[in-house]
Amino acid sequence: MTVALNTYNNGQPYRTARGQVAQHSAVVDHNTTVHPIVSGFPTPETFHRSFVRELKIRCYQPRTIHSYGNILSRFLRWFGNMPHRVSIEDVRCFLEDLVDGGAKSDWVSQHLAVLRTAFDKFNGRQVTLGLATPRKPKRLPSVLSEDEVKTILKAASSLRDKLLIGLMYATGMRISEVTRLRWQDFDFDRGIVNVWQAKGRSDRQVTLPQSFKPLLLSLSGEFPPTAFVFPGERTGRHISPRTGERIVSRTAQLAGVRKKVTPHSFRHAFATHLLENGTDIRFIQKLLGHVRLETTTIYTRVAVPKEHAVASPLDRIETTAPLPPKQSVGGLQITLKNHSQNAATFAVKICSNFSAATVLLEEVILEKHGPGWISMQLPASEHWQHQLGSLDRQCRERVESAQFYQSLQKTLTGKFQQLIPG
Repeated sequence: MTVALNTYNNGQPYRTARGQVAQHSAVVDHNTTVHPIVSGFPTPETFHRSFVRELKIRCYQPRTIHSYGNILSRFLRWFGNMPHRVSIEDVRCFLEDLVDGGAKSDWVSQHLAVLRTAFDKFNGRQVTLGLATPRKPKRLPSVLSEDEVKTILKAASSLRDKLLIGLMYATGMRISEVTRLRWQDFDFDRGIVNVWQAKGRSDRQVTLPQSFKPLLLSLSGEFPPTAFVFPGERTGRHISPRTGERIVSRTAQLAGVRKKVTPHSFRHAFATHLLENGTDIRFIQKLLGHVRLETTTIYTRVAVPKEHAVASPLDRIETTAPLPPKQSVGGLQITLKNHSQNAATFAVKICSNFSAATVLLEEVILEKHGPGWISMQLPASEHWQHQLGSLDRQCRERVESAQFYQSLQKTLTGKFQQLIPG
């Protein structure tokens, strides 16, 4: 029997090979063809201008373009020669000078990323080939306790400050995301807040706390939907993240919190407290907008689940001595000037026990914005700060302390609640 070629013994043709023995097409290296953004021997100015233009074409954020451009200019000034002469050894020496000058790993990493983007990614060079990203120290975040957050919220001097801090803690948003909120971003029917184009140019949704809903509903009716929740001094602008940082710093100082408090502290507290209360870590990752789960797992190292909390042996013995009572250095005279259904105005006179000097706060306004939302607004500091100089040192130090404002707010709130029950 004659068998045709390329067939089995039964005459059937061979089947196409599969798996490892299958025929594969030749490997094509797409990196062999390089399309640099600038060719020839460009000057430093031309190279920098082409780099910034390419960042704009690729739709980098304006702040990123500005930061990357400054770093490239810094490197080119340090190099002092034509950009096409840059070698890997030049980059090493530049990074070494940064480290010797006291730069931290984040700063060095950012410079290396910019040089890799400008020379290797955009121009097909290999001046950063083999240079690893510097190792970063693994630090744990400082987490505020629930009592500290409550104290800071009570110390807020205005409704705007209280709402700003409350939203950061209640939703876990960044300060740059909170300051850009518009009234149309609140979906009261679904109980969510839309965060548009956050870090990494991604949108996400966070949960709207129910305790904020009545207040935000009442305020949203007074403004157009496109208006900012936290408007700035200039028309059509919102407050800057730097202004938010100053608000948080001032409020934490008034609250007497000894920890370093920044706007990001409330984001840390949000994630840690959710984790301690048993919330799934992947849901926390979604609320925070983290791309990688490893970024969120850092909170597992600082969270203390309540059911697994272990008491220190020192807490079981009574070794704490009672604190001596503070000596009185002055007194307050509080006078009600007028009140309405949701507001009251008091006059507060601060008297010293050791001198006849006084400080008069003519209008201290308390407003009720909803259940549990009572804010205290003091007169502008320039109207009464100069009067503190007439007080004796002990009384002046007491007035300038955070405990004084907490005591004053507690006293006036009690009187206000007696006037307007419920």
